[in-house]
Amino acid sequence: MAVPPPSSQSSLTINSIDCLESPSVGHTIGNDRQNQGALEAGQSENHNKHRDSFFFFFSLSLFYPCPSSLSFKVLSCPFLSIMMAVKADYLLSLRSVREQTKQMQHIVQSGRLQHFDIDLGKMEEVVRFVTLLVKRDFDDPSDMPSHSRWRHFEVGGKPRIKQLESSWASVTPTEKAKRLIDLCVMSVLLDVNPLHHWAYQEKSTGRTHKRTEGIAIAVLDLFKSGLFSSDPGDPNRVDASALADLTLDDLASGFQLNAKNTLIGLEDRINLIQHVTETMKDYSNIFSGNDKSSSRPGNMLDYILSHPSTVRSSKGTVIQMETLWSVAILLGELWAQGSPVEGRSVGDVWPCEALRSAGFSDPYVPFHTTTQWLCYSIVEVLETQLGITVDGKDQLTPLTDYPNGGLLLDTGFLTLKKGDLESGLSNYRRNSLLPGQPKMEVTPMFDISDPVVIEWRALTITYSEMIASKVRDKLKSRKNLSLSQILEGGIWNAGRELAEISRPNTQEPPIVIKIEKNTMF
Repeated sequence: MAVPPPSSQSSLTINSIDCLESPSVGHTIGNDRQNQGALEAGQSENHNKHRDSFFFFFSLSLFYPCPSSLSFKVLSCPFLSIMMAVKADYLLSLRSVREQTKQMQHIVQSGRLQHFDIDLGKMEEVVRFVTLLVKRDFDDPSDMPSHSRWRHFEVGGKPRIKQLESSWASVTPTEKAKRLIDLCVMSVLLDVNPLHHWAYQEKSTGRTHKRTEGIAIAVLDLFKSGLFSSDPGDPNRVDASALADLTLDDLASGFQLNAKNTLIGLEDRINLIQHVTETMKDYSNIFSGNDKSSSRPGNMLDYILSHPSTVRSSKGTVIQMETLWSVAILLGELWAQGSPVEGRSVGDVWPCEALRSAGFSDPYVPFHTTTQWLCYSIVEVLETQLGITVDGKDQLTPLTDYPNGGLLLDTGFLTLKKGDLESGLSNYRRNSLLPGQPKMEVTPMFDISDPVVIEWRALTITYSEMIASKVRDKLKSRKNLSLSQILEGGIWNAGRELAEISRPNTQEPPIVIKIEKNTMF
């Protein structure tokens, strides 16, 4: 769910308009009994007919987290709009990702996939391949690191983050964690998928890095340079004032762009950063911190630690995944807008053709990829820097990034249907005529909103999770290995290696996803 702006009251405001001659009456459902009494006593006869149903659906909303302030118009039946609000808030929740994508297994069993053929007989082959890679790379599977953005800073075996931390010797553990969250947020938000020809030369080593690791190192260098801080005396942080002044030229210079070294999608990321800047200002109760001196992503730590759901004891601190989620989703949800639900923006949520055709009453599939990636990365900071336990982190799901989805295609577990394959190849060829677009190793291309992509992403989440479960069994480590570890050391790694083998020139995914005019995944 999205945290309400601080200016909002902790209540649900309903403006009821009864079509059967009842007057327009505004009611507030809050914590005080006076409002509740006014609601029960001040209704027209027709309105009373709906009261029991209204409170039934309102009680349901307690199980589907919704903003503590919501205002809308209702025609005749208030509980119908409560249902609509609950639906939107459900789709914004973390648990909806796993629950909705799991419905795809029913679609597969009934043979109703619209755009892919699936060979369930290859599941064991995929599991065996992933398991072999884990055994090859780790003597003890429990040594596999967590899946997060922090792995990309370690490219080449260089402990860059530890070296950065060593320069903060006089900084408190809490401030150190805030700085790392600052860096994490910027690195995730700027994590465009560079084309194969883009490269970045690291300032400290002179080494050249490509792909997402290159982006991570570039952002780290920008962070250390103080570009994201408005305080010259405190350069290693990110604040809203500095981000408000950030320009496309700043990023182009920072990413070493020129006529031959191009990076597609940076314009979109500038827009996202400006959105984040405004978000931090609008939600000052979350991002201004205890000292109220500046708005920073890392100041979410003060908010989370002081949240009523957080438990502190002599044994340590426990925070709820839902609390972190409600903050993280504010920062990462404009990267790809899906279809509005009941007129409300719900971020990375899309209508799934297969669910709709199968008669499911709720055909929307939430992915929330960027927000989940952000959460995986922030959880690692909380655990390693402050020893905090994050209760419910197992609610995070596999992500829909290309190594995970590519693994299913490159192993033959999934195959594009013939008509979709031809359409995707045609899209790629047309796109290749545009300046700066890839022209080698032709692969199917679809827009982010295309039903093919939505179905692929949904299948990626639910079957990656199934693969992870079976890999645990193969490794006899069901209790010791987290989903995050299997994603990092197994599934994601396997998908990337297959991409390198299958498409050695570009190492691109087997399906290229296009967002508006920019090729990204």
